[in-house]
Amino acid sequence: MAFGSIVFTTRGKVLQSKAQAGTKLNFTKLAIGDGELGSQSVLELTDLKNKKLDIPISALKVLTGGIASVGGTFTNENIDIGFYWREVGLYATDPDIGEILYVYGNAGALAEYIPSSGGSEILEKFVAIEAIIGNANNVSATINQSLVYATIEDIETHNSDPKAHPELSQQIKNLSSPYVIPEGTDIPVQERVKGKMYFKVTSRQSSGGTIESVRVSPNMGIKVQE
Repeated sequence: MAFGSIVFTTRGKVLQSKAQAGTKLNFTKLAIGDGELGSQSVLELTDLKNKKLDIPISALKVLTGGIASVGGTFTNENIDIGFYWREVGLYATDPDIGEILYVYGNAGALAEYIPSSGGSEILEKFVAIEAIIGNANNVSATINQSLVYATIEDIETHNSDPKAHPELSQQIKNLSSPYVIPEGTDIPVQERVKGKMYFKVTSRQSSGGTIESVRVSPNMGIKVQE
């Protein structure tokens, strides 16, 4: 589906102007619905035409160019009657009048059908709106921490970070390096690191040159060069 453009409401424009003057811009939630806009101007809207779900915010990222990406996840788990997802809105707090509809979008004929949970698999969708914030310096969102998910981009960034989980990396490095127990000594089983390989030297054998070969076990046939 495609919403085309996401448009300011009149109240949204007023709040955005206040934000340019230093007022805190706090986004509160997203919402979706199936209302048809018809000939009505988006400027006049104070709410969705026919709201179906409020969506808690779980992600906020301030981008370059005076844009903020605000997102949240919804499912059809508690939807009893399917509907056409036609409209989307982002809400914010105006310090003078309270919560307002900041921006609005309507997909019209390109609406996507969201089935009910009964007799259908559970759907989960992430919704993100890129809204204009201009040069507002104080931008925040009311984020429901229980709904914060890692996006694919977050995971890829994390996986490519060589400094991610340093303690785990060191543990893996330790596990991947086998330890050779010198001849005549031992490390009690209870003191050994779980998952790490231990090779115990049981006898020595000449390699016929200047390098002596250490045979770890006559049964395993493993040799370690010294």
